[in-house]
Amino acid sequence: AASYGSMQKDSADFALIRLLVNQTDKAIDLLSKKAYLFDIMPVIALEIENKPGTLAAMAKKFGEEGINISYVYGSAMPLEKKSLFVFCPEDIAAAARIFKD
Repeated sequence: AASYGSMQKDSADFALIRLLVNQTDKAIDLLSKKAYLFDIMPVIALEIENKPGTLAAMAKKFGEEGINISYVYGSAMPLEKKSLFVFCPEDIAAAARIFKD
């Protein structure tokens, strides 16, 4: 599992855009220079098999450790038979330990 930063801003006056970046400091610098509003949330990105039940198995691991998932989103890569899912858990350190392999 890789750990990334997810940047977002949610408001009635603004659109919510989630960016998955691996150079958080650089992204912060660029967004700040343009005076964009943003918030930073640590997330975990997992590449999993694109088959029924795999996402449920990942969510079950969080549940077994008592870790709440604030949000999750993903995208399938059908040609590679894989999916990339981004989880925002309440306890990022505990979640990282679960998926460190």
